[in-house]
Amino acid sequence: MIGSILGETLALDIMKVDLSMKKEFLAELKACRTALKNDKTEFSDSKKMITEPELASHTWQGSLAESFERIRKDIKASFHDIKGKQLSDVLEKIDERIKALNGEIHSLGQEIHSLEKKIEREKKETQNKE
Repeated sequence: MIGSILGETLALDIMKVDLSMKKEFLAELKACRTALKNDKTEFSDSKKMITEPELASHTWQGSLAESFERIRKDIKASFHDIKGKQLSDVLEKIDERIKALNGEIHSLGQEIHSLEKKIEREKKETQNKE
């Protein structure tokens, strides 16, 4: 009986460490998500920089200006891909991982609670037998 209690206590300690690590990872993931959302907003706000300064006949013209405009169009397309698709996909994956971690933390918390109760019962049974 005592060997069983020791084994379960060891398992309980391992589960508590695992729970602590998952909670820490969850906190880091949430902080990362917040930072990424802020960066996404800042990135969106910088869109106007792609088209500034506007090129006109009195500022810059000719083949270099046309080449520069093509580059700007490519940058604008990449900008939309990053802002619209890539950042949104990353945020969605982070949200999914946060949801999964919350589930794992909840489940592990319940397992820990059950194991603590089991250990308490076994300790009482051992004391009653002595």
